[in-house]
Amino acid sequence: MNAITDGKPIYIQVKEWIENRIIKGVWKTGDQLPSLRELSAEFRINQNTIVRTYEAIVHDGTAYSVRGMGYYVSDCALESILQRRRQEFYNSTLPRFLNQISALGIDPVEIANDYLLKLKDNESKP
Repeated sequence: MNAITDGKPIYIQVKEWIENRIIKGVWKTGDQLPSLRELSAEFRINQNTIVRTYEAIVHDGTAYSVRGMGYYVSDCALESILQRRRQEFYNSTLPRFLNQISALGIDPVEIANDYLLKLKDNESKP
């Protein structure tokens, strides 16, 4: 079972869950996504919320529907998700992060050095 948390609308959380699975390669172009019934059972939420989720991912180009068959990952889903998330990072997350380090008096060079160390650590792991 997947946990729904407070703070974001439930349909957005389910949408992000679907997008994360596409990013990780669990679902690829042309793969059928779970049915409304399957996802509502997975998250223990109303099917109308899943309908809203699927409407959102169709609207943004992540998936397309085939009447009577279900929803499928679109050809440009991965690129679309990554582009949208990068834009959100640069427009929202990064400015908040920079404001936070400034408020805490953290030297940006210190952050850069820590980041490089973490990259090296990740490269050395099997």
